[in-house]
Amino acid sequence: MNSRLQPSVLVLLFFCVGTFFKLSAQDNLSQDSVDFMIASWHGIPEAVVATVGLASGAHGLDEVPGALYLITSKELDRFAYTDPLRALRTVAGVNITEEDGFGLRPNIGLRGSGTDRSSRITIMEDGILITPAPYTASAAYYFPSIARMSSIEILKGSSQIAFGPQTASGAINLISTLIPKKTEAKFDMAMGSFGGAQFHLTVGSTSHKPKGSFSYLIELLQLQSDGFKAIDNVSGVNMSGFVDEMSTGFSKSDRLIKLRYSTPSSNNLKQSIEVKMSDVSEISNETYLGLSKSDFEQSPLLRYAASAKDVMNASQSQVVITHTAFPLPNIEMKTDLYRTSFARNWYKLDRIVDSTGMVLSLKTILDYPEIYSESFSYLKGYSTPLETRLDVKANNRNYFSRGVQHRTKIKFGVPHSFDELSPARQNQIIFGIRIHTDGVDRFQWRDSYAMRDGIMMLSELGIHGTAGNRVETAIAIASYVRATLHFKNLTLTPGLRSEIINFERTDFGSSDLDRAGEGEYRSNFVRALLPGLGFNYRINTYLDAFAGIHRGFIPPGSNPETSPEYSLNYELGLRFSSRFAAAQLVVFSNEYSNLLGADMNASGGSGSGDLFNGGSAQARGLELEFTIDPFSDGPFDHLSLPIRLAYTYTDAKFTHSFNSELQAWGEVEIGDAIPYIAPHQLSIVTSVVSGKFSTDLSARYTSEINTEAAPKFSDSGMSIQSSIIIDSSIRYNFTDTKSASIGITNLLNSVYEVSRRPYGLRPNMPRAVRLRLSLLLPSR
Repeated sequence: MNSRLQPSVLVLLFFCVGTFFKLSAQDNLSQDSVDFMIASWHGIPEAVVATVGLASGAHGLDEVPGALYLITSKELDRFAYTDPLRALRTVAGVNITEEDGFGLRPNIGLRGSGTDRSSRITIMEDGILITPAPYTASAAYYFPSIARMSSIEILKGSSQIAFGPQTASGAINLISTLIPKKTEAKFDMAMGSFGGAQFHLTVGSTSHKPKGSFSYLIELLQLQSDGFKAIDNVSGVNMSGFVDEMSTGFSKSDRLIKLRYSTPSSNNLKQSIEVKMSDVSEISNETYLGLSKSDFEQSPLLRYAASAKDVMNASQSQVVITHTAFPLPNIEMKTDLYRTSFARNWYKLDRIVDSTGMVLSLKTILDYPEIYSESFSYLKGYSTPLETRLDVKANNRNYFSRGVQHRTKIKFGVPHSFDELSPARQNQIIFGIRIHTDGVDRFQWRDSYAMRDGIMMLSELGIHGTAGNRVETAIAIASYVRATLHFKNLTLTPGLRSEIINFERTDFGSSDLDRAGEGEYRSNFVRALLPGLGFNYRINTYLDAFAGIHRGFIPPGSNPETSPEYSLNYELGLRFSSRFAAAQLVVFSNEYSNLLGADMNASGGSGSGDLFNGGSAQARGLELEFTIDPFSDGPFDHLSLPIRLAYTYTDAKFTHSFNSELQAWGEVEIGDAIPYIAPHQLSIVTSVVSGKFSTDLSARYTSEINTEAAPKFSDSGMSIQSSIIIDSSIRYNFTDTKSASIGITNLLNSVYEVSRRPYGLRPNMPRAVRLRLSLLLPSR
């Protein structure tokens, strides 16, 4: 495909698609066709559209400015993934980069934004910012467990007016388990390959009393695995399991409670208050150390002996208090008070100091193992001389995020509907404000080890604080206003967002470990106004055209010499629905200026977390989604055969030459590809449902990917191969409340490189089989 989407081609493409949809539509659209479009295509019952966080008060798809997709609980339950990347890969416009095979710290981008630690998109849980420090340190070293989510909202386009601080490309909102309307308990248990296990229990109830209704939910989730990689040493002995700390697996526990009180429906002032409390603990024996090319080709599931000490210890807790009130029939007010804390210490190999005293980065050693053969041998377990040491860094950090946010929605005007099947719509205006503060405290050190016949031996304890001793905070006031205005077939959604941020950083360095002095101080004050406009035009009962334009923004951090990143983002789309099929076609263009990149270990940098400006860049592309169920009516209506296709084309490149301090970019020329953005992605998901039996199949193709800023695929050393992954699942429902399923991920046991960052090649997860049992206690 030509890298430039020519306007004439786009016009012709839209004309042909629109003509086809018009000719294929029937004269009369029944309510069944509306249900199919909502349930099978967008997966959203009309009642749910009104409450989803990303829709921000929308009552129909025409009121959502931008391309919205909701992964429903039914879709999540189909394969019962615990890896969020596998759940998201079926959505057009989503860019992912795998890392550990489990999705513990996913790398997600939208529409060519870049995937580094999901730091360039806004991530929320139940509408609350969920990354450890969304303004100060937006890298997602914590990501909510997908196994306890009831749905996932993905929004791209001009709806970014309502969500931030990262507004360049899109937002993801994870919806946690809902409080049941009646007494209900559910238990899931799964066991599988590589010692994988999942235990998930939810218990909840709602009781209605004269003085109001009282609801609660208790949820417990345990995920664990022994890991699929093996730690080897020079003797050829597999060291996994030799001692506990040589495991390559993980253990993660989630605990959550929700409590809610709602006033009686007879009250003049209807309101509710909900308290959500949760905490998460994780131990994962994960590393940033990959493999050399030759070792990957011979044994892709190998881990070097020098990674045996690598482990992440993390804990996260959150409290959210939500008050919702309806002072008048046309006014809704919602206020959230939230506090989140996250502590983690990722203890992992950082560098090698050789016998000459030279400090060598792991990336340098693995990129040139022949040149640095001595240091490379130490990674593999050969004994080190006395003068050589392996430095393991304790990346010890504490994060906090807290604030209050409020939204008021006011409806006005005469209700209007397009036809007799469409629900009546009213004009509305939404005001939102959030007062927020977050920060990160780094207090890090390096311990030195010697290698003795494949075993790492502690030789010197580091002094705490000598490898990073600073505090960074941000205070932000974000506000927005967005209107939804109906004019017969046309719906307009204009909006304006404001961000006012003050960043501060105090670096105490290695000489003031008690932090008694003033330290090295810097600050950065930022203001941004971000307008946007979306429209939806109902061409006929089956076909809608929509478009949007908005100004994107990425905060610059505490360095006053770093500028904010701005972008101008456009989209133009068609949305079609009939009784048997639904489709969406979107073209998009994101034009970036002062592109920001972060110096993170995850992307091969030093881990300082500092942001650097690049030049300008551009991401253009096309998204096509299509769903059909040929057996939804007729003689085979006892069967269901839904088929869903999602294709994404992305041309993401730099449009300015520059020399960056950021190692992931380096020396950039005009036209160089932005790293880790696949030009082509194709996903096909199909199911066969007959009575109590169902089977599901998911296939995903990802084209070759550049791993460095360079002309596309100019050098095999700067790219990773294309891949095809197929997953399957078979389910049998014994009763309405009891079911069993067997799922297989990577059915063909394909082996491919998922990344070259930060240090060396990393493999995908091999074939894995999982048996799952589900029990739902009948509600009453």
